[in-house]
Amino acid sequence: MSSLGKLNLSFNNLQGKLGEQFSHWPTEAFEGNLQLCGGPLDHCSVSSQRSGLSESSVVVISAITTLTAVALLAFGLALFIKHRREFLKRVSEVNCIYSSSSSQAQRKPLFMKGTAKRDYRWDDIMEATNNLSDDFIIGSGGSGTVYRVGLKGGETVAVKKILWKDEFLLNKSFTREVKTLGRIRHRHLVKLIGYCSSKGAGCNLLIYEFMENGSSWDWLHQQPENIKKRQSLDWETRLKIGLGLAQGVEYLHHDCVPKIIHRDIKSSNILLDSNMEAHLGDFGLAKALEENYDSNTESHSWFAGSYGYIAPEYAYSLKATEKSDVYSMGIVLIELVSGKMPTDASFGVDMDMVRWVEKHMEMQGGCAREELIDPALKPLLPCEESAAYQLLEIALQCTKTTPQERPSSRQACDQLLHLYKNRMVDFDKMNNDPYS
Repeated sequence: MSSLGKLNLSFNNLQGKLGEQFSHWPTEAFEGNLQLCGGPLDHCSVSSQRSGLSESSVVVISAITTLTAVALLAFGLALFIKHRREFLKRVSEVNCIYSSSSSQAQRKPLFMKGTAKRDYRWDDIMEATNNLSDDFIIGSGGSGTVYRVGLKGGETVAVKKILWKDEFLLNKSFTREVKTLGRIRHRHLVKLIGYCSSKGAGCNLLIYEFMENGSSWDWLHQQPENIKKRQSLDWETRLKIGLGLAQGVEYLHHDCVPKIIHRDIKSSNILLDSNMEAHLGDFGLAKALEENYDSNTESHSWFAGSYGYIAPEYAYSLKATEKSDVYSMGIVLIELVSGKMPTDASFGVDMDMVRWVEKHMEMQGGCAREELIDPALKPLLPCEESAAYQLLEIALQCTKTTPQERPSSRQACDQLLHLYKNRMVDFDKMNNDPYS
């Protein structure tokens, strides 16, 4: 250092205390190093001496901060696990929600907090049905079994049990039905009023408005010991059921956004209230069609529908459309007039219900056509008999082999409404002039 002729350490961000060997250099040689002291510079103060310990202090502070953060993280994780266990425990018991009877908009959720008029408890349903005993079964559909449940307080509801299954598509049945029914309201569609789900029981329960008079199938095809009940299903009631069905299907196809394909229209899914008004139910197989719907995906991967009601094109396309719903509706209309099931053995091996009707409608003479009308309806008034044949004509349009030749559900509904109104006009004319 004694042989060094010039030294310039200015502005190097140096720190610490200079030794005595630097004392003969001018202060300019160390300018700009604010953390230096000693030598030609000012003597080191107490604070400067302390600042020399800043590096070790930082290490200690960093260690403390890290340990504190780890402790907080562990505490937060413990709280999360605790609340998660409590949540899963609540879910594993029962989740019951009741819907409001009012709906301000079709697209708003059906089930909303704070709208409940009452709660449907899992235990109450189990108690009322002896743990869903077979004695309380009133029907079954493509997505589950239906029970009649009389609750405390006198209320009666219909409860559909849907089991959880391993198959991916069937697992979606409960969610799909709740979402579909939750956003639609129509006088001819069965109303879903709530639901319960239990992981412990491995099933879901859909709670419906109860229909006092069962299904159209019950009235048309019940056993002989109940023939008195069957005879009360007169022509006007059957025509009204057909019109109600068409109005419900029209709503699904034309007034819902996105439109809804029912996929399983049949007489056992047409439920009747105390006024014998038709309500279309069992939406477990319903499929909402989006505008960007990909016909090569889900609709091709699973089978839906009931034998005898399925449109012929579904056998090779596996694609449900509005026109396949219209076909199924046409089969039900024939069922209402004829009183026969779609798979009736009297049709023969090489003939189905549609061809059977076509054959008799083509025949000349009243006797052949009369075979198309349910004997339980006879005798019909002339205006009623004429309306019955007109209803069969509409049904044949709905069941055309080519889907494009079938009317839309709206067109079919308009024809049925016109037929119903004209039938009433003809009936009034006959009452005013019985000899006309």
